Amino acid sequence: MLELALSDEVVTPRVELLDGPRVRLTISASENIAHGLEFCRSDLIQAVELALQHLHENDVAPARIFIRADDTSEVISTVDPTITYGSKAIVRP
Repeated sequence: MLELALSDEVVTPRVELLDGPRVRLTISASENIAHGLEFCRSDLIQAVELALQHLHENDVAPARIFIRADDTSEVISTVDPTITYGSKAIVRP
């Protein structure tokens, strides 16, 4: 999952690799998003590649299923598939 965090306190764009297959890009709320992406493009690509590697090769990223309401973007449930299907579960959309 790629998270975009907007902050009034951030001066330069920042990329973080979080637990799970998650990457957070934090940019200034007043900055042009395209400019922020261009500024940290290589860091973002590297973080996404590492997150995918953790998910697929190292098996260290917990998977989550996000179920959204059809008419809104509201998350109505999150499930850890390893609880339901075991630690070797492979979940695909």
